[in-house]
Amino acid sequence: MHVFLTYSYDWSVIPRSLVFFERGLGVTVRITVISVVFSLVLGLVVALVRMMPGPIGFIGFLYVQVFRALSLYVYILFVYFGIAAAFQIDFDPITAGVISLTLLNSAYMAEIYRSAIQAIDPGQREAARSLGLGSISTFSNVTFPQAWRIALPSLVNQFTDIIKDSAIVAVIGTPDLMYQTIERVSFYQRPFEFYTTVAGIYLVMVIIVAQLAARLERRLGRHLA
Repeated sequence: MHVFLTYSYDWSVIPRSLVFFERGLGVTVRITVISVVFSLVLGLVVALVRMMPGPIGFIGFLYVQVFRALSLYVYILFVYFGIAAAFQIDFDPITAGVISLTLLNSAYMAEIYRSAIQAIDPGQREAARSLGLGSISTFSNVTFPQAWRIALPSLVNQFTDIIKDSAIVAVIGTPDLMYQTIERVSFYQRPFEFYTTVAGIYLVMVIIVAQLAARLERRLGRHLA
């Protein structure tokens, strides 16, 4: 407590470091957006596989269980160092970060998709097929639009998790927002100012995503009403 009270604040280091924050934020946004897109697509594929009967469905089940079981920290180190050493694949830090975030979050999104799809009344699918729609048309025009609306709030939670989890890619040298912050802390020896600032930046990003998702949810609600 005594050390905290005698800490000498110097917020002037923040404006002097804006260029580094901007550079790191650009990398963070890039990683987040790519990971979200890949996770959405791969999560849907895994969900559909998971719902199939027999061995194929078990593969989807196994995927979900395995990739939800370990921490993101383990994934990043395994992809960046383990796979690179075993298969002679030289991943750059951004690619390794995207792969790790995608593997983890697609497993969670698969379960979100699966629950939403199963929540749709089977009678609607039967009615669509009785009108001559095939399985793909029934899914894309009847089942998925409604399932997407149900899944959206939970998917938004995963979006925000990806934003927050992206900070861990700094451990493999990815020049993201957190990495730039750690570098500035080391240079200026001002941990409170820099970590407080970066926490505020992550908070703003999460709030922006939540607001955009709320607008999308309202629009989907009007469209499906």
